[in-house]
Amino acid sequence: STVAVGTCSLTPASAGTKTLVATYSGDANFAGSVSAGVSHTVTAGTEAKLAFQVQPSDAVAGAALTPAIEVVVQDAQGNTVTGSTASVTLALTAPNGAVLTGGGPVNAVNGIATFSGLSVDSVGSYTLTATSGSLTAATSASFGITPGAASQLVFTGQPSNAVAGNTIAPPVQVTIQDAFGNTVTSAATQITVAIGTKPPGSSNLSGTTIMPAASRRRAMTLFSL
Repeated sequence: STVAVGTCSLTPASAGTKTLVATYSGDANFAGSVSAGVSHTVTAGTEAKLAFQVQPSDAVAGAALTPAIEVVVQDAQGNTVTGSTASVTLALTAPNGAVLTGGGPVNAVNGIATFSGLSVDSVGSYTLTATSGSLTAATSASFGITPGAASQLVFTGQPSNAVAGNTIAPPVQVTIQDAFGNTVTSAATQITVAIGTKPPGSSNLSGTTIMPAASRRRAMTLFSL
């Protein structure tokens, strides 16, 4: 027989298939009982915010970040809005002159925007910011970019005018860089400096003209005769 009838208000926080079970612990007059389970489905709410499902990883300058970064569209409770096709854009939170390639916009598929081939050209530590219209933006975990392979030499300390036979001051400085202009701090390449153009009959360059690159750049003490 029916002892009592009551109602309650339930607010599920997560999406998915749920089973509700009513339990009565019993008292002095009635034994406890458990109802049969009732299955029902909870769907995600409306689009509210973004979240990074796959975070960016460390990479070499100009190389793609792997695995591909994924940004998920969520409702206010953090459920993935699987029907969302929101347009998502990635940007460096504090670029400091660095250039991000492959930041979109990218349309979400089943609520997830995937960014393949994302790369940064400058050495440093960065975070990404994901935005999509009025949705609450998301900020990624920090990741680092290191120099690429050594590919070029650059005069970062130019030679100045000097009197014949006197040392050129300040010292000439040559830096080993990757293809994006980042200093390759691990380079151990020997650097040689020679006169490119000179007046007819002038002497050759004297001083320290060959020097191992033990670090980021080398300063060479040079003078002409």
